[in-house]
Amino acid sequence: MHMDDQALNQLLAKYSANQLTEQEHQQFVNWLNTAPEDEVKEALAKAGRHFQNSHENDPADYNAVFNRIESELDSIEEDKNSSNYHTMWARKLRTISAAAVLLIAAGLAVYFNMNSPELRQAPKVVVKRKPIVPGTNKAVLTLANGQAIELNSAANGRLAVQNNYSIVKLKEGQLAYKPLASNEKKVMQEGFNTITTPRGGQYQITLPDGTRVWLNAASSLKYQATFAGKQRRVMLNGEAYFEVAKNKLKPFIVSFNNTEVRVLGTHFNVMSYNDEAQTHTTLLEGSVNITKGKNSQTIVPGQQAAVGENIKVAYVDTTQVVGWKNGNFTFAHEKINTVMNKIARWYDIDIDYQGNITQEDFVGTIPRSKNLGEVLHKLELTGLLHFKVKERRVIVMR
Repeated sequence: MHMDDQALNQLLAKYSANQLTEQEHQQFVNWLNTAPEDEVKEALAKAGRHFQNSHENDPADYNAVFNRIESELDSIEEDKNSSNYHTMWARKLRTISAAAVLLIAAGLAVYFNMNSPELRQAPKVVVKRKPIVPGTNKAVLTLANGQAIELNSAANGRLAVQNNYSIVKLKEGQLAYKPLASNEKKVMQEGFNTITTPRGGQYQITLPDGTRVWLNAASSLKYQATFAGKQRRVMLNGEAYFEVAKNKLKPFIVSFNNTEVRVLGTHFNVMSYNDEAQTHTTLLEGSVNITKGKNSQTIVPGQQAAVGENIKVAYVDTTQVVGWKNGNFTFAHEKINTVMNKIARWYDIDIDYQGNITQEDFVGTIPRSKNLGEVLHKLELTGLLHFKVKERRVIVMR
């Protein structure tokens, strides 16, 4: 039995107001019972985003709604005599809980039901020393001649002159290339410049061609000091979001991990950290071509290309992919090691794992402006794990 987004949203709205008819209630239960697990997970996650974005809905109301759904599934499970049926319900209940149900109300992650009495009593992470604060706008710009400029400590204004441009710090976190006036002396340089963010840093740069790049923590972008050739080539390590200035005669090429992304002008995100098993290129608008060795794929907006040994393409929620650019941690069905990698880069901490760690998926959003202790507390509310913090090292435990 398939249920479209509109029908599900309508049923949930009536369910929350206790207005379902007996027939509609049975329809909803039948869908939970017979629909594939992936469909249930995806549909409830979509409903969650719908409710989160609706200003007329009170999140507390939806906490109660989805707690009722979970309780109802529990009672249905107890009524079944078949062990196979029981197993299916247990699996489905676990899937719904872990993937979407409580996320819909709380907007944080797996089981993040802030109004649940049990979860309100979850232990908080205790950080005895000075709180570990989030990252800031900081980066180093290294020019082709070897000159290194600390961008976070540099004053606003012109930092250097290179070719036909002055390199200008506009304000905290933003660097741009501005054309020189015709009467200004030009300093010609060939080669590559590099902008590098440390762990706990981020920065935004507008390149000489007008392309805007947001650089995430622990990342570097190497780019030509002048885009005078037939291509605009940059090399990325880490993660960046690109808004490429259109130029049909001069392709923009991003190289990373033996892979190339070629565009003429478009918006996309590339995640290529050395400690992740795959790289991900996600397209928001336009068209990009991804090539690795003999493999090549062109993707359309809303698609993501995961590159390992092969290139695999799937549709994703692009707002979650670029959440970091907008000041959030976003987890889209991610394992704990990926979640903790994101946290480690932003807070400049080290991660250790102790014992058998949960393999459940985490889904949701937490602001990157929180101190580390607050972020870890939100994760502990899942009941799936807890943490010890020693200096700048976090131990993840069952």
